[in-house]
Amino acid sequence: MYNILLDPLPKDWNGYPIDTDFQTGIMISQCLTDDSLSDLEKFYVAAWLLFPTDSRPDNAGIGKAINWYMTDFLHDNYPEKKRNDVVMDWDIDQWRIYAAFWAQYHIDLNRTRMHWFQFMGLLTNLEECAFTRVIDIRQKEITSKMSPEEKKVYRNAKKIYEIKPPKDESITPEEQARINDFMKYANINKKKKKSL
Repeated sequence: MYNILLDPLPKDWNGYPIDTDFQTGIMISQCLTDDSLSDLEKFYVAAWLLFPTDSRPDNAGIGKAINWYMTDFLHDNYPEKKRNDVVMDWDIDQWRIYAAFWAQYHIDLNRTRMHWFQFMGLLTNLEECAFTRVIDIRQKEITSKMSPEEKKVYRNAKKIYEIKPPKDESITPEEQARINDFMKYANINKKKKKSL
């Protein structure tokens, strides 16, 4: 278990250099929750983001490394969330997160470089702010014990801050060509590793 009070921030996973920047962590998180990508595409994109050099572990190691990178900063025992229990979105909540870091930590997230573990430690310990209030609204369970007026207020607030699935945006031919090139590269490397 990693301890920020005792341990230097990790720059590698089992000797393989990793990209530790918080923006990389956000992109990996977005990739892993992107329903428009297949599981194989998610895996290869996350691996490419996490390991910036050609020095990478085997696929089993990459899977362990991604899991470690995305979760090792977290030491609380949160219950498993259902798929539809998404309470934050990096795009929708970007300004609330940005403003909270600026107000509470005096950190300009558009200009700073920060380790993913540091960023997540600070994010998960924000004091009350617009971001935490919106998260609370999204998580709030509307119960029969609430008054009709209270139910109405929470239903309206939940509609305002609801995280909707992305609209089906068509991919341009250029974007599809880049995706095809990437998948060719990924499949070639996969075949090479199998033959070794």
